Amino acid sequence: MSNARASALGVLPGISAQEAAQVVAGEFSDALFLPVLPERGPGADPVGRTAGLLSSVSSDFSTTVVPSGWQISRTPGIDMQRAHDFLRQDQDAIEEHAHGFSQRFTCTVVGPISWCAKVESAAGESLIRDLGAVSEVSLVLAEAVRAHVHLVQRIFPNAQLTIALEEPYAAAACAGTIPTASGLNSYVNIDRARILEFWDPLITLAKDLSIGFGVSLGVDNELFIEPLLNAGANTYFDMAESNWLGDVIDKKRTTYWAIKPGLTVRENALDIAHRITSLGFSLSETAGSLIVVPQTASVSRDWVSARSAISAVREVVDLLNDEDRLLGE
Repeated sequence: MSNARASALGVLPGISAQEAAQVVAGEFSDALFLPVLPERGPGADPVGRTAGLLSSVSSDFSTTVVPSGWQISRTPGIDMQRAHDFLRQDQDAIEEHAHGFSQRFTCTVVGPISWCAKVESAAGESLIRDLGAVSEVSLVLAEAVRAHVHLVQRIFPNAQLTIALEEPYAAAACAGTIPTASGLNSYVNIDRARILEFWDPLITLAKDLSIGFGVSLGVDNELFIEPLLNAGANTYFDMAESNWLGDVIDKKRTTYWAIKPGLTVRENALDIAHRITSLGFSLSETAGSLIVVPQTASVSRDWVSARSAISAVREVVDLLNDEDRLLGE
């Protein structure tokens, strides 16, 4: 019977690819991920890394850093070169420290909605205002992710790959609350069905490659869980309070659980166990689909905080995998 696993969702502190890879390989031996180290500067952050992937397919989506953030440049420059270099360093480091890895490996990329919300056109407005541009980004991103996945598969040919699409701005785009450059207005809301269309090339890609796929929304999961279930997505995030948890578990989908900083290790483990068993599912039979992660804020500040959060996650997983000890203490 499979066990619950400990992992994280990409962002770690520091500037050393070697240090990050060593920690990931040592602490999350059953569920690795490619670290993201934003402290190294532009190109090492999630938006910059995704820009680098996009620009490797189409120079139309090369970006450069401007005072307000990222802006389309259409000509690869130093910022894109840095993004490519950082990604290569991270890939080389994780290969060195996890050679022969054959368990779950998660790659995170910023989704088309959130990437377009964070990147400006040459006119200074967010790309999110142009749905044609968002559609083009989604198509190019699918090709970029395909190439990225193939590279990871060469590094870890026996790993079980999952693509996690980071979309923290999807709910705001749906509600029409993303502010314009002036801050005086908001961009027009995007219909939920249209947002799902933008994700469809990535979902199709995951099915074609027989790899996992999920969308990490951060908030307002309920807007998208049912259509993602219908579309065949097999990985779900932030499910603790979801009304759809029973459906997701019943369909044997993988679920990520972020531990709550205000609870002790045992309280976190009991909270997860109770939410599962209260729906009529057995914890021992469900554990194999559970991945427990720290809150992103707790592992992105500094290594002292990160190591403490990682230790807590591992202890929660140990309890979930020992039901007698969890319930008997």
